[in-house]
Amino acid sequence: QASCSCCRRQLPNLLMARCWDKFDGSDASEDESDCDEISFSGEPPEVPAFQLLDSPSAQQHVALLRGFFSREDVSLIHALARREDVKEINDRSEDLVYRHQVWRIEHQLKDCAHFLYDRLMNTARALDAELWTGIRENYTYYPEIEYIEYNVKKLGEPGTINKHRDNESQVTAVVLLTSSNEFQGGINCFEGGFDGTDERQAKLELGDAVFFYGDRCYHWITPVVAGRRVILQMELSRAVQTCCCGLFSGSLLDWMRT
Repeated sequence: QASCSCCRRQLPNLLMARCWDKFDGSDASEDESDCDEISFSGEPPEVPAFQLLDSPSAQQHVALLRGFFSREDVSLIHALARREDVKEINDRSEDLVYRHQVWRIEHQLKDCAHFLYDRLMNTARALDAELWTGIRENYTYYPEIEYIEYNVKKLGEPGTINKHRDNESQVTAVVLLTSSNEFQGGINCFEGGFDGTDERQAKLELGDAVFFYGDRCYHWITPVVAGRRVILQMELSRAVQTCCCGLFSGSLLDWMRT
């Protein structure tokens, strides 16, 4: 038996019935909450004002939103991330080089700051309708919202994440939760634009956000060489990337899909 609803949803799609006997799921906690789900219907919300980081490919367009979160919004997210029920996770692909710490907060955000959760979801849908047109009506998506810290002193080395794409993410959002004068480096980078260069850059200030098609646009940051940089990251995933019981993740899911 699959140990959580995420696993049960994955099994038919991944044809895992034939090899489930290799995994017993016995380490899964019975009180793990289900993965978050959302579906969309009706007309998309009005598109907010944004700056377009253009690209020859529409799938690589990036929307930059200044002041997406207020200082009060940012303070609330920091407080939510300190709750005892927020757990640190380590679910990155073995092939991805990164130096940071990650905590999942989608349930806390949805329960205690639903207006911020709604803002993320509505903005993702509106921008997708305007730029990438990938969100399907009445289709189930799985929001994964993370509180990510690049703390050079704590890490003992620069904070980094190398060039990558977010598998199955229809829309990815990154919001800066610290003032830019609190760290050095950490500039958001995206693969090339119209001028033939290899990258586009977005230097965020406190509360600024970028939205992009995470599964189609390579992105990374310049190393955080000093201080502490914190972001909220949201991936609106078309599939469960990490099941709530921790049984399926990373390279194992990739192997299942082959």
